[in-house]
Amino acid sequence: MRVGLTYNLKDDLPSFLATTRDASAEYDSEATVNRVRRALEHGGHEVVMCPYGPKMFDALRNSRPNIVFNIAEGWEGRARESVVPAILEYLSIPYTGSDPVTLGLCLDKTLAKRVAQSFGITTAPFAEVTSALSDVSSLNLSFPLFVKPAYEGSSKGITGKCLVEDAEELLDTVNAMLGQYSQPVLIEEFLPGREFTVGIIGNDTVQVFPPMEVRPKGASDSTAFVYCYDTKVSNGEELLCPAPISPALEEELRRLSVEVARAFKLRDFSRIDFRLDREGRVNLLEINPLPGFSEVSLYPLCAQAAGFDFDTLVNTILTIALRRHGLACDSSERGHSIEKRKECFG
Repeated sequence: MRVGLTYNLKDDLPSFLATTRDASAEYDSEATVNRVRRALEHGGHEVVMCPYGPKMFDALRNSRPNIVFNIAEGWEGRARESVVPAILEYLSIPYTGSDPVTLGLCLDKTLAKRVAQSFGITTAPFAEVTSALSDVSSLNLSFPLFVKPAYEGSSKGITGKCLVEDAEELLDTVNAMLGQYSQPVLIEEFLPGREFTVGIIGNDTVQVFPPMEVRPKGASDSTAFVYCYDTKVSNGEELLCPAPISPALEEELRRLSVEVARAFKLRDFSRIDFRLDREGRVNLLEINPLPGFSEVSLYPLCAQAAGFDFDTLVNTILTIALRRHGLACDSSERGHSIEKRKECFG
């Protein structure tokens, strides 16, 4: 098949968006993009490279890939991850991964927490702040608290200072973050327990990868651990997969992962983050419907623990998406389906 590959390169980030030191954290290196491209080629596919930018629309329209393997994050705004899937739907081009609604919802962390609550999924008490704070009494939250930008991924905006112990620290951190990231700030009651991430693959039938524990390297106490941008850059974390946990906790993490996938209508592949509270209860942290594919990204590492090498993982995701689009069938039916999708755009 002719497979389009849509992506954002770190080096392509417009200078007017490079306002913070972690501005390009979400985007991919050439090495990662080429890693995905090679995996698709090893699967027997012709790959059409479609980097995110002004020329992407015409590249997609002119090349008419049978399907797109999408890892593009977009550039700005809380709906940035939805841009490429929306364009592909406009062009009637099938693609891997979740749809624009799910991508936008999951990136908006406050909305995601509200939806989770509506499904009875436990998440830390929270509040969203959209303008400078002068008083914290109305928040009705208990210290310590955790502060982060409401619409970022890849630990953008997350530092050790995000964990605050009192009102003065909270005011300083929130007001600085509002100015620096130009978006609402999410304030949550801090969860002092162990942190886990769970990868999943599939749709009607979902395979849950072994849970991974993320903890500070060389530290015996992880109750104040903040998995932040600096931790990732300095390789200060330890990744344990399968996580050393009880069968009961593993089963709970697996069950909740499927529940979250169903609630948020995740498609094809995703990664979900959890953390334990003081009582050891599992709380939803964040949902990642567009996880990374670098050599150090958590999703492919979780997949590896489930027996997927990288090439197999990428091509399995592609096959799952093809089936969802009704394209993974015999060659005569597949060609007919693809041609029908081309009729509107030639």
